[in-house]
Amino acid sequence: MGSAFGVSLLGGLGLAWLGDPREHAAWVAPVVVGWGAVVAATLLFVQRGGASGPAPGPSRGLDVSAGRGAAAVVFAAALAVRLPLLCLPPTLSDDVYRYVWEGRVWAEGYSPFALAPDDPRLAPLRDDVWARVNHPSISTIYPPLAQLLFVLISPWGVAGFKGLMALADAGTAALLARRTARAGWLWALLPLPALESAANGHLEGLGALLVVVALGGSAVAAWAGAMLKLLPGVLLVRRGPRVWALAGVATVLAVLPLWGPGLTRAARNYGTHWSFNGSVYPLVTMLVGADGVARGLLTLAGVGVVGWVLVRCSHPAGVALGAFGAFVVLSPTVHPWYVLWPLAPALWLARWEWVVLAVTVPGAYHVLTTLDPTGAWRESPWTRGLVWAPFYAAWAAAAWRRFVRPGP
Repeated sequence: MGSAFGVSLLGGLGLAWLGDPREHAAWVAPVVVGWGAVVAATLLFVQRGGASGPAPGPSRGLDVSAGRGAAAVVFAAALAVRLPLLCLPPTLSDDVYRYVWEGRVWAEGYSPFALAPDDPRLAPLRDDVWARVNHPSISTIYPPLAQLLFVLISPWGVAGFKGLMALADAGTAALLARRTARAGWLWALLPLPALESAANGHLEGLGALLVVVALGGSAVAAWAGAMLKLLPGVLLVRRGPRVWALAGVATVLAVLPLWGPGLTRAARNYGTHWSFNGSVYPLVTMLVGADGVARGLLTLAGVGVVGWVLVRCSHPAGVALGAFGAFVVLSPTVHPWYVLWPLAPALWLARWEWVVLAVTVPGAYHVLTTLDPTGAWRESPWTRGLVWAPFYAAWAAAAWRRFVRPGP
């Protein structure tokens, strides 16, 4: 365990030493992928000693739940890894600048659902944060709880969001450690959760924490997760009518005051125009020859997968992994932080093939080396293959092992 922690600490310090991740994107992608590969190999294939000497194989001690004291150690280790990353500017993704901007817009009495960042009525608020907001012509699509968070944290700026997400992310590691020590240590030491929370300040840092709490049986956490980033709402479907009624009333009360044409336009834009690092989307588009048809087919496939897992899976973790995994595999847009959604239930269920994707997906940041002065980039099929091929190989191997395993 000490060696994996040492590698992670050195990885975080190394990224902090490099400085601006966008300026050093050619180094960031291989450093992060290498860091993740060493940690995953160490924690999934550790050595165990015996009378005949050490032999390769999974350590049984990591497959049992950690006590409160051990979970606190995982939490502290996760914080130590994330601390150097707090020093990095969030240039791998500029989402956090929109969080801060929208919080300030609310504070001035305007609605980011009604007014896009480049609306002339917001011109007096423009500053350095506004200059870094992505897609300024599009109004917000973030749900109510995210908006409340923007209002509360925006006075502390970008650093406030990064600090909060880093703390929440370390909390996720501690909670997963109560499930199994291996799951907690993987979340604590893999670079993807640390990078997306402490360096980029993404809402997934808090979203993953709410998902893990929901996997323990909390309907309130599932609803809060849906109000933060929508996806965890699937965990409410198998609940009883009383939970549906309460969640429905709470959702209407939270969403109705925010609904408007700006929200529907922004959602339509996201669903019909954006694409990046897709897994099967480029293949389907090539086969059918029409982008809109491909998106429609993948949406239907996703609905089918979610319906199937809701019928077949009795535990919330199975439902979450099926639904979140379908979202990642079928989506035209797969930013690295999206993988945190299926990674949390995958670690809960010891589905280690998703660890492989968590290791390789930061390689998609290599696209930043192709940015031109207008902000456009060029995706490489080779990069996409390096990101996705190891995951599918690991998934096929795991499926084969489950197929040939004796017993029911």
